[in-house]
Amino acid sequence: MQVLLYAPATSPRLKYICRFIFAELLKVEFSLTPNIEDFVSYSGVKISYTITPHINGGFTIGDCGLLFESDIKEQNTTCFEVNNYKAFFKTPSADFPFDIFAASFYLLSRYEEYLPYQKDMYGRYAHENALAFKENFLQLPLVNIWVKDFAIQLQNRFPALRLQPLAFSFLPTYDIDMAFSYKYKGLARNAGSFFKSPSLERIKVLAGIKQDPFDCFAWLNHLHDDYQLQPVYFFLMAEKN
Repeated sequence: MQVLLYAPATSPRLKYICRFIFAELLKVEFSLTPNIEDFVSYSGVKISYTITPHINGGFTIGDCGLLFESDIKEQNTTCFEVNNYKAFFKTPSADFPFDIFAASFYLLSRYEEYLPYQKDMYGRYAHENALAFKENFLQLPLVNIWVKDFAIQLQNRFPALRLQPLAFSFLPTYDIDMAFSYKYKGLARNAGSFFKSPSLERIKVLAGIKQDPFDCFAWLNHLHDDYQLQPVYFFLMAEKN
């Protein structure tokens, strides 16, 4: 069964998040239409994404406006609780308590990282700046949780809708630009580095007394075995780095 989604207009942001929620997570076909007559006459599962609630029996998701903007600006992300989980972009007049499309886009696109922020000691976006850290959901697959609740409500409204059970999986990935700090660098390179910046640690590592500070692979392997994970490592294989 195909889901018909009505919105007065469309945008790349809306198309992106609909593909993610419906095609990737819910595994259901969907189509977008800006034609209200087609939406009203449709007899299947239909969702209106507008500021106007309850159009002819459709399930309504309130539009907070973010997905139809073309710029990047500060958003009102005041959080509240829904089914014991945090949410934002509240839309009280709709069937769903918040704009799940815009909120999911905000988190998946890392929208806040494009706004001005205070950098960490490495010049990166510090996780302490993130809404997820401030609201204590950094450790949760929040979008998946939202979509699971969304799917339940859709099936309650449209009993004929069949959705595959949502399953969360974790795939750890690692970008390894430099596997070792001192080991396997060669005599000339280690000697040159030592004279530039003398280090007792370097001597101990090369003498086999101490473990290389970057060598955490045994610990990672143990962690993956404990939690039955299948990691993917990306090693920088350039001749020079």
